[in-house]
Amino acid sequence: MSCINKKEIIKILYKCVKEFDSNLANKRVMFIIENENKTLNKLEVFFPKTVFYHLTGIMAKDKNEKEYTANRFYKELINGSIDSKALYIKDNTTNLKLKILNQLIYIDKNAKMLGDFSSTKIYLRTDKILGGVNSCMGFIKNKNYKYYIPNTILKEDIRNITINRKKIIAIFKREMYEHAYKNLTYIKKDFQINKILRNKDISKFIDLKNIYSDNPNIKDKIQKSLSN
Repeated sequence: MSCINKKEIIKILYKCVKEFDSNLANKRVMFIIENENKTLNKLEVFFPKTVFYHLTGIMAKDKNEKEYTANRFYKELINGSIDSKALYIKDNTTNLKLKILNQLIYIDKNAKMLGDFSSTKIYLRTDKILGGVNSCMGFIKNKNYKYYIPNTILKEDIRNITINRKKIIAIFKREMYEHAYKNLTYIKKDFQINKILRNKDISKFIDLKNIYSDNPNIKDKIQKSLSN
């Protein structure tokens, strides 16, 4: 993808926006981390539809050279009505972002570490970094939503651009209108779910009686845990 053209870009965008709309759009995700002393903490993030535009590294303009709003960009992509001629590459990071965009749409299942952004090599305004050794996503605190929301993606090893890193041991997801988390999308191998459920500061955000997972392996683990 060193020399990407607009036809390739639009193909990637159409595929990714559908997956984002299905998996992350308007959903809240709770990442549970384990500290060095084995205590647990959490970070909650929100994925409004409008963040998709900023994650692509693409700029879109109409015939009058007026830039699209994030909302218009999303709607036209979902409807399949955006013209590839409207697309412009922002800078030399765009190709890299498009290469990893599909991976990070599933950050609710594959993120392994969380840390505070700290890098002198990358000029970037972000606060928290989630991801792994091949790609990661940056988050900032948003006053309107009272959650962290994503503002960038990076083809970087998270270990090289963060401090205070913690291992993610479990991830829950919920719809915006739901009052508690019940969809367990990831849990670290050999980690006991009951340890999370016994943590009062975290379990109060979980619908303890209705925990489920679409992943068969996690589903079995939930059943075994709740039967004990």
